[in-house]
Amino acid sequence: MIKEEMMLPKQEISKETQPQGEISRTLKRGFPPQILNGSSIQTEKNIEILKTLKECDPGDLWSRMHISSMEYGTGNITQKERKKDKARVSELLQDLTFSGDSDADEQDETESHPAQKKQKVTTITEKKWIKRDIQPNFPSWSALDSGILNLKNEKLSPVEFFELFFDDETFKLIVNETNHYASQKNVTLEVTVQEMKCVFGVLLLSGYICHPRRAMYWETSDKEQSLVSNAIRRERFELIFSHLHFVDNSCLDQSDKFTKLRPLIDQMNKNFLLYAPLQEYYCFDKSMCECFDSDQFLNGKPIRIGYKIWCGATTQGYLIWFEPYQTEPVLKTAKDQDLGLGEKLAMNFADVLLERGQHPYHIYFDHFFTSIKLISALKKKGVKATGKIHDNRTEKCPFINAENIKKMKRGSFDFRVEEKEEIILCRWNDENAINLCSNAVGIEPLNEVSYSVDKKKVQISQPSVVKLYEICRNGVAKMDQNISKYRIRIRSKKWYSVLVSYIIDVAMNNAWHLYRIYCPDTSPSLLDFRKYVVHFYLENNANLAD
Repeated sequence: MIKEEMMLPKQEISKETQPQGEISRTLKRGFPPQILNGSSIQTEKNIEILKTLKECDPGDLWSRMHISSMEYGTGNITQKERKKDKARVSELLQDLTFSGDSDADEQDETESHPAQKKQKVTTITEKKWIKRDIQPNFPSWSALDSGILNLKNEKLSPVEFFELFFDDETFKLIVNETNHYASQKNVTLEVTVQEMKCVFGVLLLSGYICHPRRAMYWETSDKEQSLVSNAIRRERFELIFSHLHFVDNSCLDQSDKFTKLRPLIDQMNKNFLLYAPLQEYYCFDKSMCECFDSDQFLNGKPIRIGYKIWCGATTQGYLIWFEPYQTEPVLKTAKDQDLGLGEKLAMNFADVLLERGQHPYHIYFDHFFTSIKLISALKKKGVKATGKIHDNRTEKCPFINAENIKKMKRGSFDFRVEEKEEIILCRWNDENAINLCSNAVGIEPLNEVSYSVDKKKVQISQPSVVKLYEICRNGVAKMDQNISKYRIRIRSKKWYSVLVSYIIDVAMNNAWHLYRIYCPDTSPSLLDFRKYVVHFYLENNANLAD
């Protein structure tokens, strides 16, 4: 059916009520000057078009005139461009159904297609908003992380923490698929796990030693680079890295755009969740896997080009679950629910957390994911949720208008609670008016915070939902910050090489987080931690790599 904005309602333009002169003025407004005043109006074809438009129902005049103007109002253009316009007009005419068609035509169409299903009409129940604080009924957090004691007693090294994620099963998967892919290309590779660890060592080294040419990593002028030349030959590295593979090409899922990485993604998600610290607060947001470093800027901001990644992480930056962006994401849960893309992704992350046990987790979202429907659905699962929400998703909540609250002093807020589902909406005036929605945190207790206004510190009262959101929303941003410091620089010609580098960097970030939690007495920086893994892989696998 034609979109509503492309037609005028029949009650506004009617043959019976509108005089003929008004119809003529409508016609003139719809046509460009080339048709009304130029020589093309004199052609018989355009005269027939005008007669046809005058005879049709005025309710669809705008649509027909718009399409006609695309074809005939182009002026003095080339024949090639005119053919493009005509092709576009034909396409539009096939897709559009005009509102001016008579009721008899619609009846004939209905009789010719009696089996057509009626469109579903979604009924939205009106919410009942009252002004009071929320009264959540979630149990208090009392879960104990048994994995902390186990890993503390084992006293693992940085390499062993990294190999919690890239374990023997993962390395064997990479080695087997790489050898299989090389054999399909008639290349005798026979790479081993030890050689693959050398390749990983070189990749991790490129995160903190950057060279303009890859061959410079095999120069012996620096002690760090001599590790590379002693561990693996350059030709051998290039051969292995160019055939790096993770799945059998004969078993690809064409509906999944990232099918060539799917086994590695699934394996990493399983290991990340298995060793994740058991905490109450989590953050769900999007990340960016950049294809290359860009020095280009647009409106003062750097241009970032790459793959968007949906990420669920702890508030400290430990990644638990991730999924590369695609139109139809590969989700194990939340498939058949009546939710949008962002809502389905958030629900899937909640289900991933619940695999570790039915605990009252608290997840924080950005406005892309948050809706009252999502917050209500998570409450039914026993999961707390708080997020920033768009104005058009507040479902007619009668709090102070956003424009009015901006005129009030900084720190002003208004709130309402949906009585049936016990969900609170709070509008807070900071530097800008923001809306927060939660099923677990309300206004009380108020927190005193200080702001600098005209070089003077001013104390204002801040609702609890605002304070917790500001504290817990940056988990994914912290992970991005850590990865960007020492990102792998070596790239191959394969499109997914940047995603492989991203996964390795994330595993290094997670291993460093676990090391700081379980070994607080000796907590090295991320750079020292990475250097330790690089030296171990290149030194202990050197003889086996020849």
